[in-house]
Amino acid sequence: MHRPALSVLLLLIAMPAVVWAQRDLKEIPDTDPDAELKSFTVAEGFEVNLFASEPMIASPIQINFDAQGRLWVASSEVYPQIEPGQVANDKIIVLEDTNGDGTADKSTVFADGLLIPTGVLPGDGGVYVANSTELLHMKDTDGDGKADQKRVVLSGFGTEDTHHILHTLRWGYDGMMYFNQSIYIHSHIETPHGVRRLNAGGIWQFRPETMELDVYCRGFVNSWGHHFNQWGADFATDGAYGEGINYIFPGAVYVTAADARRLVQGLNPGSPKHCGLELVGGSHLPADWQTSALTNDFRAHRVSRFVLEEDGSGFASRQAEDVIKASHGAFRPVDIKMGPDGAIYIADWYNPIIQHGEVDFRDSRRDHVHGRIWRVTKKGSPLAKSMNLETASVEQLLEALKSSDMWVRTQAKQQLKQQPREKVVPQLAAWMKSLAKDDPTTEHYRLEGLWAYQALDEVNEPLLQELLASPNHNIRAAAVRVASQWHDQISNPLEVFTAAVRDEHPRVRLEGVRALATIPSPEAMVVGLEATRQPMDRFLDFAVWQLANDLAPQWVPALQKAIAAGDTDSKILQDAQAHPASWAFAMEAIPDAAVAEAAIAIVPQDDAATAQRLVQLAAQRGDAALLGKLFASILPGGNRADDVGQIAPILKSFLVAMETRKTKPEGDLAQIESLYGSSSPEVSALAFDTAIAWSVASHDLVRSYASGDKELPATARVAAVRALAKIPGEQTTKLLVDLIGNQEASQEVRLAALESLAAIALPQASQQAAALLVKEGNEIPATAILTPFVSRKQGQVRLAEALQGKTLARDQAQLALRAARSSAQAAPELVAAIQAAGGLTGGVRQWSDEELAEITNLTMNSGDPHAGEVIFRKAELNCFKCHAIGEAGGKVGPNLISLGASAQPDYIVESLLRPSAKVKENFHSLVILTDEGKVISGIPIRESKDLLVLRDGEGKEIEIAKETIDDRAEGRSLMPDGSIDDLTTQEIVDLATFLSKLGKDEAFSIGSQRYLRKWNTLAHNNESNRAINRTSNDTVAAGNPAFVWSPIFSLVDGGVPLAELPVYRPHGNQPPFSYLQSDIEVATGGKFQLALEGPEGLSVWLDGKPVPTSELLEVDWQPGTHKLTLAVNLEARKNPVKVRVVEEKSTGRLATSTEK
Repeated sequence: MHRPALSVLLLLIAMPAVVWAQRDLKEIPDTDPDAELKSFTVAEGFEVNLFASEPMIASPIQINFDAQGRLWVASSEVYPQIEPGQVANDKIIVLEDTNGDGTADKSTVFADGLLIPTGVLPGDGGVYVANSTELLHMKDTDGDGKADQKRVVLSGFGTEDTHHILHTLRWGYDGMMYFNQSIYIHSHIETPHGVRRLNAGGIWQFRPETMELDVYCRGFVNSWGHHFNQWGADFATDGAYGEGINYIFPGAVYVTAADARRLVQGLNPGSPKHCGLELVGGSHLPADWQTSALTNDFRAHRVSRFVLEEDGSGFASRQAEDVIKASHGAFRPVDIKMGPDGAIYIADWYNPIIQHGEVDFRDSRRDHVHGRIWRVTKKGSPLAKSMNLETASVEQLLEALKSSDMWVRTQAKQQLKQQPREKVVPQLAAWMKSLAKDDPTTEHYRLEGLWAYQALDEVNEPLLQELLASPNHNIRAAAVRVASQWHDQISNPLEVFTAAVRDEHPRVRLEGVRALATIPSPEAMVVGLEATRQPMDRFLDFAVWQLANDLAPQWVPALQKAIAAGDTDSKILQDAQAHPASWAFAMEAIPDAAVAEAAIAIVPQDDAATAQRLVQLAAQRGDAALLGKLFASILPGGNRADDVGQIAPILKSFLVAMETRKTKPEGDLAQIESLYGSSSPEVSALAFDTAIAWSVASHDLVRSYASGDKELPATARVAAVRALAKIPGEQTTKLLVDLIGNQEASQEVRLAALESLAAIALPQASQQAAALLVKEGNEIPATAILTPFVSRKQGQVRLAEALQGKTLARDQAQLALRAARSSAQAAPELVAAIQAAGGLTGGVRQWSDEELAEITNLTMNSGDPHAGEVIFRKAELNCFKCHAIGEAGGKVGPNLISLGASAQPDYIVESLLRPSAKVKENFHSLVILTDEGKVISGIPIRESKDLLVLRDGEGKEIEIAKETIDDRAEGRSLMPDGSIDDLTTQEIVDLATFLSKLGKDEAFSIGSQRYLRKWNTLAHNNESNRAINRTSNDTVAAGNPAFVWSPIFSLVDGGVPLAELPVYRPHGNQPPFSYLQSDIEVATGGKFQLALEGPEGLSVWLDGKPVPTSELLEVDWQPGTHKLTLAVNLEARKNPVKVRVVEEKSTGRLATSTEK
């Protein structure tokens, strides 16, 4: 078994199933619905009542209303896995409130005998059911309320994981059905139009009448929420990933999509995981809720509300007051819908256990018999008038399209589809004529009319053209999406989409760009790139990037042909020469090597930045002949030889080409020597690196540079020493040994020498490393000395042999032991050798089941979460390096924002004490052995057929060409064994208590208010102290080369504790000060309010300029990075520093962490 070479703090929250977890360490909440209801804290002005509970229902998974206003429930008592011999008997249940009192009084089992049905959607005279691998349609033909007819509509959906199978059935505004699948599912669906495939997660689009099935978008870990706003813009949530609300558009690609090279990020990074999604609309709920998205933070027992606001081509989302926050441990809201009466209905799966893969399927705490539907209403607000749309006439259904309630409009369109087409179409045309064209109050009615035509699959081009010219950008954008569906039935789709790409509003442009993908032609690509010459944002950027990939089979050969023929009349070549920056974007977007020659052909003379991009692209993608021409151009006498700014990027691109494609220039590569002595340290260092990669390093010359006989800048000399790794032999070995032992050489040079020696003479390198470890007064860190060995095949074994009989200082041994235990390879020999050399007794502590049970009991009863938070923040544990809490922290391990609400204390305790017992889904490490013998470890974040991308322990992304991989294996938890062995029992209890409170207790939950959580603090050193002493605190805001800033994150409550800040006292007669800075990234310019929660003792600078200190700072910021600097007078201030962005009173928007 390999072990990853990473130093991390916590677990990869592994919540394993163990025998002791089945003992009496159980928190089983009171199952009485009244007890659960009493635990609810409800949004101000709202109230909750129980609509239905057991025995009417149990374990509801999805809910949807039908046209009669009845609530259909998909439920599974078998989940997560049927037991051997158990008969599958999961159910579809219909709930009715026959007397209108807001409580179900009738429950009918419509269908049973099902196996984990995860979706239910009334329609087409019956109900659609997601039943494992199939989409069924079930009907009641004799009126007894029970299904007596079943038809398999689609089959072939994957069933690798029961909480990822087909789910989240929903009717769209366009009359089509949408449904989801998740990360571990691989589906291959036969349809009359061909086989449709989707590997991993994504959203499907389906028209039942024609059996047309398409992938709408790809990605997500486990998305159980998808919905559209009143203009047809859609959004999704993810129940196993932390980016809150996601903005969706056709063809977009999201996290974990198979073979993805680029992703669209969510709107709320660092947010808890959410299940279900409803967008508010209707007369019953207040006006300030009408732009809200409602979803379920099922781990933290709450129903959340987000306010959605337009932002460029997409949307921004900010969290608002929760709808419901419960203290009851089994409240698990999983689905949410607006009802026919305008109320909010919440499906409560009711279960104290929610983990699927991490918790024993047979854990006795799993609940299989309870379940509730809760109903939320606004006090004093009239309910919507309900109507039975199933019995409505065509005229009534058309009038229903004017309703402010989305449920009514959606159901009306579905019912219109059930009517005879020859009856509906003429009445729809007459209804449209009755609507005033120029009246803003009717514009949405006209859009609903267009969608009704779309639902009926009846093209109405005149109406489409009218709405494409609407003064309302929302309607124009919606009309473009309809046009993309009708692209093969309207007269001039390219003209329509061209106008959209040139539209003044970015969202219309985005829809136009995506619509162009339906016209596979070079002309469509020319049009799409026009978008890059207008303001771009992250959504538009992705849309154009995706278009370049969609249309690459058309535009790449067309451009190549035009260049080869010198066809100056070709529109694509004319456009490429006129707008090379746009075409550089397109070429960078695709992995095709064929664009290399084209890139060189359109290099402009008057745009240095674009020229560099194109040349660099050619160097990365070109064949040996093209690379040879580029290499010649940077050598003395070449046309780029005098431009250092071009040489370095080209050399970097040569390295990329070699690493990813094993391609190097043709010609005399030894001429790289001419760049060793470059006046640019960067070029010089890259020249040595390139010589290593090409294996052309001249032995004597490189040795003379490495030894210091020939003068080089420091960084270049290190590169020269690394180059020796490609020059084995006695002379090189002797030089490297001399460099390692040369105390006058820099640490960087000595470590580079050790790394090179390990590559060519591992036994000698091991002896040198052992000598450094045991040498008194050696200042080279033990971790750095071990790195070349623990990251190399057989390295740790050879170093262990070299340590035999040696004596290490105890502190040095402790540091070396820590490095060995966190290595990528299992290193038992090295661990034993270090322990013996350092006189350390005992290994990693092995915790007994009884000890785990005792610590769990203490965690539940006597731990101090505040003390635990202090322990979590200890520098020696370095928890934040790998784990975030919300937006603050690393990305290597799971986000802990709602851990306490989702995990039982016993699982948290075991994951701390036995971190590798199991590893949380999506956080298994991979250990890679390359063809050069290097060992690389990290969390896989993307993989294509050619490239594997890992995130290492520093949070950096490492790209590995798959052809260089010799072996790969699943690693252990990246939390080294024994990480918390030095903590006392009480400290472990306090730490576990803190983790168990995250997202569960209000004091340890990140609420809707946005605090600045990422700060830098000025580290104390003599140079900084003198600089402040000579001047004033203003120097801190202005900046100084001597200043060293270190990251610090806020507490969960948003405060920065003063005790953790370095203290400055420049003058003895002045109070002590600490200094904080926060880089604030603005995505959308506007006015912002920053609230200093207690301004006492603070001096404030914004963008380096002093401003008066007050409780509320008001600024007008343009997009970009802005800096807030605080000087903290430690005599005048005793409370933590807390700065809040008052989002509700700000007109601009801060960037999310995924935009930075």
